[in-house]
Amino acid sequence: EMFRPVLPMLASTAATVAEAVSEFELSSVEWKLDGIRIQIHRREDEVRIYTRNLNDITAELPGIVAAVSGLAVRQVVLDGEALWMTADGPATFQETVSQIDADAPPEGIVTFLFDLLHIDGEDLLDTPLRERLERLEALAPELKIPGLLTSDGDQGQQVLEEALRAGHEGV
Repeated sequence: EMFRPVLPMLASTAATVAEAVSEFELSSVEWKLDGIRIQIHRREDEVRIYTRNLNDITAELPGIVAAVSGLAVRQVVLDGEALWMTADGPATFQETVSQIDADAPPEGIVTFLFDLLHIDGEDLLDTPLRERLERLEALAPELKIPGLLTSDGDQGQQVLEEALRAGHEGV
């Protein structure tokens, strides 16, 4: 239901990327960010942003509201991460939290999206991840978190190395 957030799905941990990938026929290996987990609901011009604890923080994230308002869609629910980006790269979680403020510059806090849960009246929760990611890529390629679907541990390791080089936590 629009503007009624759902609890987020959480990833599991593994000792290595190869181990994580080997557990499944196909795995999503994505950058792990040290930001604030968000769920974004939009219907026409109305946007609401919720935390993993389901708190509404829309007023504190005008840059993310603007980014989602510009998407070519009438209605959408997105899962992602809000992160304070500095000239030197991503900030720590504590720095990001300290910047969550309506007076923060809108361009400072950015969003990285990793799932599409609903679009224009169609619920996608039971849709295979591959299809949700393809549709997310088509809708918001500039906001989609880097990653890939793979069964190859070496490919997953390459995504990890890219994430670390970019200053993020891992995958």
